[in-house]
Amino acid sequence: MNQKSRNTVSRGKQFLYYATWFLAQKMGIRKPLVNTMILHLACNLSCEHCTVKNQKEQQPQENTLSFAKASEKMVDLYGRGARVAYFEGGEPTIWKDGDKDLSDLIKAAKEIGYFTTGYTTNGCGTFFLQSDVISISLDGPKEIHDKIRSHGTYQLLMKNLEKINHPNIFANMVITKTNLNYVAETVSIVEKNPKIRGIMLNFLTPPPDKLSISLEEKQKVIHLILDLKAQRAPILNTVPALHKLTREDFSQKCPFWMSAFVLPDGSEVFGCPLRSDESCRHCGFDAVREYALIANGNFPAILDMSRRFAFSAVKTQQPRQY
Repeated sequence: MNQKSRNTVSRGKQFLYYATWFLAQKMGIRKPLVNTMILHLACNLSCEHCTVKNQKEQQPQENTLSFAKASEKMVDLYGRGARVAYFEGGEPTIWKDGDKDLSDLIKAAKEIGYFTTGYTTNGCGTFFLQSDVISISLDGPKEIHDKIRSHGTYQLLMKNLEKINHPNIFANMVITKTNLNYVAETVSIVEKNPKIRGIMLNFLTPPPDKLSISLEEKQKVIHLILDLKAQRAPILNTVPALHKLTREDFSQKCPFWMSAFVLPDGSEVFGCPLRSDESCRHCGFDAVREYALIANGNFPAILDMSRRFAFSAVKTQQPRQY
C-alpha cells in the first residue's frame, strides 16, 4: 500500500473487529487482543514498590528490545489478532535504539494497523502525543508521591502535564502500605486536574511483600473506592472489577490469552511475565479483572473499558501490506 495513503480506521470497522473477536473467543478460538511490549528495564527513577526494579536487581544484565525486533513482534502479533499496543518499561519514554525512540514505535504500530497505542510513564521524561492513551503514575499527594518515587517527582509530573493537551491521559495508582491512607486525596487531585481524565486503582503485585496490605485493609479501601465512585469521582475501575480485587488469588480466573507480553530479550509470554511466579497468586492488577469481565460479556465493563482504551483517539494509517 502507498505509504502516502492515509485514512482513519473508522470506529465502525474497529467495533466490527472487536465484536468478531468476542464471538470467536466464545467459540473457543482464542487470540490475543493486547500486545504489551516491555521495551527495557531501565528507568530514570527507583521507586520503592516497583516490581521491575526488583526483577532488575535479580537480573542485573540489561536487555533492550531493538526497534527491528519490536517491529517484527508487532507485525507477528497483529497477524495473530492483537489490535491494542502498549509500551512499558522500566520507563518507556527514555528507550532508544540508535536514532529511534518511543515516538517511532508508536508510529510503527499505527502503520502496521493497531487501533490503539498507549504507554505508562512516570511523567518525569517526555510525553509523545501521537499515542492514543497515556497512563501516568500518581501515587498520592506531593509528600507521599515523592516519598515513593524520590524528591521533586510530583512537581515535575505536574509541570509536564501543564505543557500538554491530550484527550486521554489517566492516572494509575498502586496502593501499598505507604499510600493506603491517601486514596481519597489522590482521587481528589485527579478530579481537580483538567489534564487527567480519570484514575485506575490497583493493589501491589509483589514483590516487595513488605509493602503489601492485608486482605482486611484491601476490603476497607475497596469500600471507600466504591463510595467515591458512587459520588461520581473519576474512578475508571468498573464496580464488578473492584469487587474482584478483594480476591487475592486470581490466577485461575485470569484470561491470560488476551494479552501477549514481549520481553526486552525478544521472548514472549502470555498473561504476565510473573505468571509462573508465586506473585501471580497475589496479583493486585485491576486490568486482569476487567479482561475477565470483557471475556465473559459483562456489558458495563466492555463499554467503560473499550471507549477509553480500545478505540483510536488519533488519526491512524491503514495497515501495511506484508
